Amino acid sequence: MPTVSEIKNIYHVITGTKAEKIEHLKAGFSNHSYLINRQHVLRLKKSTKDRYYDSKLEASVIASVAPLKISETVVYFNDKDGTKLSKYLPRTKKIIASPTTSQLSLVAKTLRKLHRSKISSGVPFDLFHRLRFYKSQCVDFVDTVYERKVIAAVERFYQEEPFVLCHNDVVNGNLLFRKNKVFLIDFEYASDNNPLFDLASFFSENDINDEKLRRYFLKSYFNKRCDDKTYRHIARIIELQDILWYYWAQMHYVKSKEAIYKRIAHHKWKAILKNASSN
Repeated sequence: MPTVSEIKNIYHVITGTKAEKIEHLKAGFSNHSYLINRQHVLRLKKSTKDRYYDSKLEASVIASVAPLKISETVVYFNDKDGTKLSKYLPRTKKIIASPTTSQLSLVAKTLRKLHRSKISSGVPFDLFHRLRFYKSQCVDFVDTVYERKVIAAVERFYQEEPFVLCHNDVVNGNLLFRKNKVFLIDFEYASDNNPLFDLASFFSENDINDEKLRRYFLKSYFNKRCDDKTYRHIARIIELQDILWYYWAQMHYVKSKEAIYKRIAHHKWKAILKNASSN
């Protein structure tokens, strides 16, 4: 973790002003984030030694989505080490327990705006390659028969949708709500992907399991009732995401021994067991 002196120096170099008040924000697993002078949020990467993190790609995505006005305003980005300074978003809140219908609608419309923007990063998310790599770094594995079944099911339809720029990490901490607005922040994982991945990510990462809430969200996203085939595809992607992020969290726990990764792996493991028992 950087010292106060280091934070003050970085802020001064970027803005030419002093960091009078620094507040540590408990957000993100791979970053240190600080609210400075109640005006800016400074993000410092814990490490850039992530096989799938590309600071230049993130810089490009941030610049590309800026005209959409769906995210924070980034005033500085270092495309060599991922240091980011953005304007503070006051009077915002996260999903506390379960989302309201208003929040569901806001997220659906924001993701639709991103997906239909025709923006391309030129870099594929490469879901299946990621899964294999994360798994190769692990010591505990999902039941082979079930895992192969899920992968095969998703592979059958995954290329049917044209790939578009996706956020790929629609977790609670990356959604900041105001009354009639949601800000989608932190594009570290953003790249080209099947848009259904983001919809599945929103359900999975925010524990939205109620079918009525899911159907309401999808109707807001598609501007019509979601057909059953697409609904089943999203459910399958959720199963694959649980496996993907289980291996991701386990990999990071093996390397860092940070308890947060163990908790995430355990949460995903419980979801995997529940999914497998219903197949």
